[in-house]
This record gives sequence, C-alpha cells and structure tokens, in this order.
Amino acid sequence: MKTARRTRSVELFFLLVFLLSLPVYLLRLVPPYSLLMVFNPFIAASILTSREEGLSGVRRLWKRTFDYRRIRRKVWYIPILLLMPAAMALQYGLMRLMGESIPRLQFPLLMIPVYFVAFFILAIGEEVGWSGYALDPLQERWGALPAGVILGAVWALWHLVPYALLHPPLWVAGQCLATVMARVLMVWIYNNTGGSVFGMILFHAMINMGSVPDYGFRYDPVLVGPILALMAAVVVFLWGPETLARYWYG
Repeated sequence: MKTARRTRSVELFFLLVFLLSLPVYLLRLVPPYSLLMVFNPFIAASILTSREEGLSGVRRLWKRTFDYRRIRRKVWYIPILLLMPAAMALQYGLMRLMGESIPRLQFPLLMIPVYFVAFFILAIGEEVGWSGYALDPLQERWGALPAGVILGAVWALWHLVPYALLHPPLWVAGQCLATVMARVLMVWIYNNTGGSVFGMILFHAMINMGSVPDYGFRYDPVLVGPILALMAAVVVFLWGPETLARYWYG
C-alpha cells in the first residue's frame, strides 16, 4: 500500500478540490447552499485514485468509509465521540465565567439522531478525501504534526470564502484556528486507530454536532479555537510530534 501512497499527488488533489469548489466561491454561496461543495474532496480523491490505481483502488478507497475494524482498541471511541462535546462544554463554562447572558440550555432530543445521520453522510464527502487519500502521503513526507497542520490549513482555506461571507474577521480567525487544531487532533486519533477513516468521519460528524445545532447558546470559535489548541498541545506533548502515536508515559 505504501507504493500506492507514493503515487498519490496530494498537491494535485488539493488543486482539484479547489477547482471543483470554484462555482460555490464565485456565486458567493453561504450555508446551507455552500454544502454543494461538501463532496468535492470525495470526488477529487475518487478521480485521482482511478487514474493512479484503477477501479480496484477506488473500491478500496470507498470501503474505508466503514473500516471500523481498524479501531481495535475501543477506548479510542471516547475521544472520537466525546472530545468535541467536551470542547463545547468548556466553551459554555467560559461564557458563564465571563458573565455572558445565556438562556436555558436546550437539547432537541428528537432531532439529534437526524442531525447525526445527516452530518455523518456529509462527513463522508470530506473525509474519504482528506483522510482516506491525502493524509497518509502527507505523513510519510512530513511526519504527523506537520501533516496535521498542513491538512488543517488547507481545510480552513477551503472553507474561508463561506466563512468570510457570513461572519466577522475575528470569528473567521477563531474558526481557522479551530479547524487546524481539530485536524491535528484528528491525525492523533487516526494514527492510534489503525488509520481508520470511519473514525475520522465520526469525529467530523461530532464537530458539526457541536457547532451547528442550537443548544441555547451560540458556537463561538473565538473560545473554541484556543480550547482545541490547548488540547492539541497536550496531545503533542504526550504522544510526540513525529507520529502522535508514541505515548511517552505508557
């Protein structure tokens, strides 16, 4: 499989993702209309994999959507499913400490399963490309932490136009930081779950579960960005920047 990874052109993948997204940028679409570009990483990865590895390679790529058997240590479902809710809980606590007026928390229990299924499907469109196609060759070239930062920066840049059209600059800056730090955390999880794209899809779905539905207070990346940065710093310190998978105290 390493031979196949070396044939992958990550730069061409990034370029193709942005070219496929040009109509959304040029039409100045914002959510929910900008969701039209959410499957562009999936499409770009499929096109390039077909060229590089043939249809059998495309099938292998698509099968990684449900490669949950790679997650042999089930304890990793804890950060996959709970890390982003923890970040949102910390944001809520900070808002209370800052004296912000917050209405009563609300949890749309009947809608939560609907949200989760929708966000899971949308995450497939991104993670088959970002994690399934681009991440391994980036890590082979640069190592885990730089790969996470590079991929996170591209991920943030890809979202930048819809972000900037809808939000003020401080929000955009916080969201870009949160996006990069979330990707570093995702690389950490990926490398400790046997390279599971399914785990990345779940984590991505949980990002949207924490930031999109209305729980009675607004998602604020100006607070969440530094929270995720602190989490990422702890992970890098404990697991090491080269692989994010060698726990120093284990």
